[in-house]
Amino acid sequence: MDVEKGRRKSRGLSNLEVCLIFLFVAMTGACIGLVVVYFVDKDDSPPHIEGPSSGCGGPQDLTGESGTFTSFNYPNSYDNGKSCAWQITVDPNKVIHLWFEEFALEDTQQCTGDMVTLRDSLGIIGKYCGYTKPKPLVSLTNHLTVYFDTNDRKTDQGFKAHYKAVSPEQATEIAGAGGFLQGDTGKLMTPGFPEQNYPNGALYQWRITVPEGERVRLTFTSFDLVPEVCGDFVEVYDGHKPGSSSGGKLCGGTMPEPVESSSNTMVVRFKSDNSLTSKGFNATYTNSSLVIPTTTPPTTPRPTTQTTRPPTTTGSGGPVIVQGRKGVIQSSGFPNPYPAHSHSSWKISVSTGFLIKLQITDLAIPGETGACKEDKLVISDNYSTLGTHCGYLLPSVVVSASDTMSVTFQSDGRLTDRGFSARWEAVYPEDITEIQGCGFSSKKETGIIRSQNWPMNYKANTECMWNIAVPLGKKITLNFTHFDLEAKDFLSSKCYDNIMVYDINGITNALLQTHGPFCGTKLPASIQTEGTRLLIRFHTDLFTEAKGFRAYWTTNPSLPAPTDPPVQPNPWDDIPIDWPSPCGKPAIPPSVVSRIVNGEPAVPHSWPWQVSMQVWPDSRPEPEFSHTCGGTLIHKNWVLTAAHCFIRYADELQRWRMCLGKHNLTYTEPSESCYGVSAIYRHEGFQYPTVPTVEFDIALVRLSMEVKPSDVISYACLPSEEEVLPAGKKCYATGWGDETGNSLNPEAAEGLNQVALPVVPFDTCKRMDYWWFQVKSSMICCGYKLPDELKSVCQGDSGGPLVCQDSADAPWEVHGITSFGPIGCIMDKKPSVFTRSSAYIPWISNVMRRDIYNEHTSGCGGPKDLISTSGSLSTMGFPGSYDNNARCQWNIQVPVGKLVHLHFQNFSLEESQLCLNDKVALTDTLGSLGTHCSHILPKDVVSQGNVLHMSFSSNNKIVDTGFAATWKAVDPAEAPCGGSFSSEQGEIVSPNWPNDYDAQSACTWHINIPSAKMIHVVFTDFELQAVNALGNCVDYVEIFSGTGQSMASLGRFCGFAPPSPINIPSNTVVIRFLSNGADQQSGFRGYWTTDASVIPTLAPSPPNPWDNIIIDWPKDCGNPEVTPNTATTRVVNGVEAIPHSWPWQVSMQATPMLPIPYMHGCGGSLIHEEWILTAAHCFMFPLNVPSFWRMCLGKHHMNSSMDVPSAEECYKVDRIIRHKGFVYEQDNTDISNDIALVHLAEPVNMTREISPICLPKPEIVVPAGTPCFVTGWGDEKGNLFPVVSEKLNQAALPVIDFQTCSKPAYWWDSLRPSMICAGYESPDELKSACQGDSGGPFACKTTSVNPTWEVHGIVSFGPQGCIRDKKPSVFTRVSAFSDWIDDNIKKFVYESTKPV
Repeated sequence: MDVEKGRRKSRGLSNLEVCLIFLFVAMTGACIGLVVVYFVDKDDSPPHIEGPSSGCGGPQDLTGESGTFTSFNYPNSYDNGKSCAWQITVDPNKVIHLWFEEFALEDTQQCTGDMVTLRDSLGIIGKYCGYTKPKPLVSLTNHLTVYFDTNDRKTDQGFKAHYKAVSPEQATEIAGAGGFLQGDTGKLMTPGFPEQNYPNGALYQWRITVPEGERVRLTFTSFDLVPEVCGDFVEVYDGHKPGSSSGGKLCGGTMPEPVESSSNTMVVRFKSDNSLTSKGFNATYTNSSLVIPTTTPPTTPRPTTQTTRPPTTTGSGGPVIVQGRKGVIQSSGFPNPYPAHSHSSWKISVSTGFLIKLQITDLAIPGETGACKEDKLVISDNYSTLGTHCGYLLPSVVVSASDTMSVTFQSDGRLTDRGFSARWEAVYPEDITEIQGCGFSSKKETGIIRSQNWPMNYKANTECMWNIAVPLGKKITLNFTHFDLEAKDFLSSKCYDNIMVYDINGITNALLQTHGPFCGTKLPASIQTEGTRLLIRFHTDLFTEAKGFRAYWTTNPSLPAPTDPPVQPNPWDDIPIDWPSPCGKPAIPPSVVSRIVNGEPAVPHSWPWQVSMQVWPDSRPEPEFSHTCGGTLIHKNWVLTAAHCFIRYADELQRWRMCLGKHNLTYTEPSESCYGVSAIYRHEGFQYPTVPTVEFDIALVRLSMEVKPSDVISYACLPSEEEVLPAGKKCYATGWGDETGNSLNPEAAEGLNQVALPVVPFDTCKRMDYWWFQVKSSMICCGYKLPDELKSVCQGDSGGPLVCQDSADAPWEVHGITSFGPIGCIMDKKPSVFTRSSAYIPWISNVMRRDIYNEHTSGCGGPKDLISTSGSLSTMGFPGSYDNNARCQWNIQVPVGKLVHLHFQNFSLEESQLCLNDKVALTDTLGSLGTHCSHILPKDVVSQGNVLHMSFSSNNKIVDTGFAATWKAVDPAEAPCGGSFSSEQGEIVSPNWPNDYDAQSACTWHINIPSAKMIHVVFTDFELQAVNALGNCVDYVEIFSGTGQSMASLGRFCGFAPPSPINIPSNTVVIRFLSNGADQQSGFRGYWTTDASVIPTLAPSPPNPWDNIIIDWPKDCGNPEVTPNTATTRVVNGVEAIPHSWPWQVSMQATPMLPIPYMHGCGGSLIHEEWILTAAHCFMFPLNVPSFWRMCLGKHHMNSSMDVPSAEECYKVDRIIRHKGFVYEQDNTDISNDIALVHLAEPVNMTREISPICLPKPEIVVPAGTPCFVTGWGDEKGNLFPVVSEKLNQAALPVIDFQTCSKPAYWWDSLRPSMICAGYESPDELKSACQGDSGGPFACKTTSVNPTWEVHGIVSFGPQGCIRDKKPSVFTRVSAFSDWIDDNIKKFVYESTKPV
């Protein structure tokens, strides 16, 4: 029939059809005409775009002074698969300010999907994605390239960006930090350092330039960045031009070594990610040819290691043949960007019998991990591709299955980055397990193969290889007994986690057959080889994990399958658990019906095992608890809940409490009882959110005390091990969950709710439209199927129970723990998912038994509680090595009235800064008695009270021999330092005082005066190590008041300023002194008294024969005949002094030998006709010889011929007396006691131009803000090499208080109370006296009726670069050394007049 129709004659067109055709032709012609007219006549059409297109519309080359560009189709969504580029170039004398007005891109970790990439002359500045606008930035040069790349998945609105040419000077203002620095020295730091943390998403760039022919030296003085995977980092480039090499990324909290450039420019780039922040860094740069005197210890440059790059080939030149035992291969130009359009390949060959281990140590290839495009690194051996890599995440180590390996690297013509660097090494097949952490090589005829961590989930991002070779003539049969891998991807049908099996000829090593890839949960069929070698490779990606697999091989399938060796027993396996009986029987029956839509209020207390888990968040300074999760009471000591409830605060037990007997959360109910938490145990396999799966979502909480059951509080029963509920079984979920289903703002219900939920079969729940691969066999799904019925439990119920009954009268069993559900709760129409309790019965029992065992054992062998009068303890295996990840505790208790004396006989632990790794911590009723590590034997410790707690922990790295210690009960009087006292007055001194105290000291003074109502504690001398960079005391004195458990700390004190007197309204005070292992000081001396008017005094020092000598101090001092100019209290950079208005000023001049002329070296002060007061550091070797010096007075011009008439008088020196405590030459971190006396060979003739200055009264301290004057011939401009001024200068400097000047931003632990600081706070005002003034006077005018000038300070030290460094100057405080001055002058007089 159809054929017949086709043969019929065509009929003619109807009139209607003719008309329609005519109309169509006419309209088409009209439209074409309109289009032609539009393009011919339109005058305002845009000009034709010259040059290449950006790929997103508009030109690629942007050369205007300012401009705007956007993503393709903006503000509508951009397209997939786009690649756009913009080349921005401005005037050569300008730089580029770039900012984004709008920014909305696909959000991916590491920006591996859609991204904007910025590149300058040094390489890639940064990659940006997501919805957070990048902060404004300023380029280093006049050129900047912007790339925009999209993948083939999600799209979004895109971005709109602007640029503008600006002068380099505006960089700091725009970006918030960074900029262009020039000159011989300068500073750079993160904004607000150290008071404020640096911001997230920051990019700061500094371009440093020193004079041509010189080099830049960068020194970090503070460095505190977030250590997490170097997300925040500093990168230093050796120059600013293309090709300048990078010194690598600096991150964490370790102070980097100084860096020196090879030219006169350097670039420092700081970048932070969008997560955590920290303090930041502070650094100085200098011209490296300048030698700068410093009071900080010298640093040793880090030795550099050079890697010789093997030759590479590009194009079709063939692979580079690499042979030997080990080596390094790198992309061309590494670590600088590799060239475009490159193709390099290497063939690595090692000796027969060896395999090749390859570890990629650096990877920066544009692309998305697991979906590489043109730029990629491909690794293969004779049998398979071992990996295709791009992106920035380092892949796992690979091992070849043969003695050759091929590596190929290729790139296209677009984005490039650092490329890669990899180390290779010939290894033995027997070392596979050690190298990869899994797999092995075997010649046995039968054996078992398991995935890593079996039967727990295998690890992500791993490569495992099993290499099995059997005798010739044999064949291998491989059988899988268990198989659970990530399912095949639904869209691409790829097995991202997979097993490949290779059948290999054992003689020729030829590949005979390949099996796989295998993934999912279907058990692969039995495999029988043709050859005698079997190779199995297991690859996992970065994402979903599963349980893994177990298999065995055999050469004789008729024999029984091999079995796993028996699990080694735990010492706690046989400990009985006193399970509650009865359980699951509420005194108040619940109201249960067949079906409840959206749940209903529960009968109060009808689910008596329901727990309200409440947390105290760190956003609230005072304890304030609120409901966060549910739980189930299963034992008098234990609550069962979900592991995900403890993603935060898992280690902060004090932030949790478990409340039972509750119904309404809005108020405190008479029936409720809340318990503290003594331990939280999350399942070891729970890795969310690190790994995107919530399998193993189970936790146990140990309560701080036993629960007392009642009518409103009782226990739920546990189900039988591995019991699986049938489909449709009705169970009940309870909790205070969100009733609204609003996932963005969930609110806990006021009263307890219940909901009936039938069990959904596992096969149904794992359907792709439900929970697919996210649901595991260790979970239960519950809910209804019709759209108008409840299908979910809401977020607030996390951790709460799902309980079921076997029959109407049977006890309630907790079969499920609320784990996860759909976003939007019931609105998303998916079942809720619960952790299946029956799958974890062995784990629950093991945790409880282990906790009972640990409660009574130390963890290092032997009991935890040591109750006796003496004993010993040690780390496990001592004197052998202790274990990694050890956790040991001892509670030592002696009879009441005695103290615990602990003595270490041996001590050797891994050494670490702040004892962050392996450590021993000691505590008693007061608190810490010290934390110890390294190989230094700790000092003996005596507890406060009759109990001493000791803990030992180790990390998973280095181990050592550990320690052995003994302990005994002692009387309080037997303490090695400190002791117990009951007298009304007494003295407290640190060990060895006034010499330095010992490292790792722990001393306790227990003062109990029954009759006292008030005890006064006063410190007369105090020098302890200063606070650390975090502001915490490390060596400290701590004072407690009260008795027993009610002891309260009144404060910790450290540093160099004595604490204010402390008045304790009690008859008991305890004083504890602790020191760490570094930086010991002279310590402290103090006293206690019950009567503030009675002060215990030290025993008088033995008399000296010169004590009674009287010094003839000048009667007229501090009264210049020429009045100095003091009208201006603030003088910027100083001014010339009125000649001879400071008549005590001395120019101390030295020459190593005549006729070399004398040169001005230091200043000094005339305090007596025979004595000059100056600084001790002026006489450091070799200038410590008196005959090298002369003291010149009456000077104004340094060239005395310019003083007309000249009043200059110069005197020889016959004695130099330096303070014996001045140790700067031996320890350049300590510049205290910087004072010296110079005795003149003949008395000075006092004139109008020469007269002495007065000494201040002993121990007087000038108030902060007092304007005093520094004088001298110091460098006027603050040069690094001081230049002597031609004329005497003066500068007014107000005194700065000790607390301000000792801050870390100023002089920190270099400052002592025997010093004075002076300077201004504003950056444009003088803050320093220059180096040339060393030893000169810091003079203050008294406020008496007849005011005189007193020398309160001696110029000691200041910032490098003088006023440029913006720190106060530091002076030796003369009033602190009054006794020293008196004593040494008297001693000199005595020795000079003593008959020979």
